Amino acid sequence: MDDGVPPLPGVNNFSPANDLAALLEYLIGASGRHIIPAPAAAPDHPSITDAFDALLVAAQDFEVVPGMSLADHLWTHAAPLHSGEVASTLIRGGPAGHAIPGFLLLYAVDARSPLLYLPQRQPLRVRDGIEIAHEAAGGPFLALIRCAATADGRAQAVKACAMPIYHARRFVPVSTSLDRDVLRALEHLQVALDAHGAECAIRRELPFSGTVPTQITLSLSLPDRTIREIRLGVTADERPDQSAANPRQSIFW
Repeated sequence: MDDGVPPLPGVNNFSPANDLAALLEYLIGASGRHIIPAPAAAPDHPSITDAFDALLVAAQDFEVVPGMSLADHLWTHAAPLHSGEVASTLIRGGPAGHAIPGFLLLYAVDARSPLLYLPQRQPLRVRDGIEIAHEAAGGPFLALIRCAATADGRAQAVKACAMPIYHARRFVPVSTSLDRDVLRALEHLQVALDAHGAECAIRRELPFSGTVPTQITLSLSLPDRTIREIRLGVTADERPDQSAANPRQSIFW
């Protein structure tokens, strides 16, 4: 299905794989947001601004039309959609007066199609609904929304994909709430190892969607020397009919 998104590098624009979910996954991977670096390598506390800036840099590898970067048609706040900035950019930038698609990349606390719930803002309604990956994991989410200009000169959120993430400052994709618990525990492990001079980087492996169990790699090292890599598999049954008091879950390596 073609969602009107730019082609992935080396991928035909009409490939069935060329959809919002694939683009969102690529942006996260290309920006390194699926990695939690060792404390010694990134001593400053991460911010949501840093995370979005990295995604915008990754977006420079795409073109919405030849010679026009996706980064110039990508907004990380909903306000430009309502102010008319998105509409004017799409209409002005289109060839021979024809509008081209634009995209919003937003942090959302919840997603219930067709509504995307943004922090301290009114929900954003998406005309054709929201594809929610791993819905049982719950929020927060990172959402990619395709926007199009309407006949009356405005812009409308047309379609969206929402991917559950670890938290607001770490856009690491998760499949279940157990994934978040595991990542939280591994961050504590990072701090403990750092106190002993060892570095530990946490990497959520690709692909993010459709992978069971969740694959996480720990890279352990001393200065200038890798000690070993440890692969973890995290799986949890969070189907709607599964008792919350007794979920089936496991971690193995």
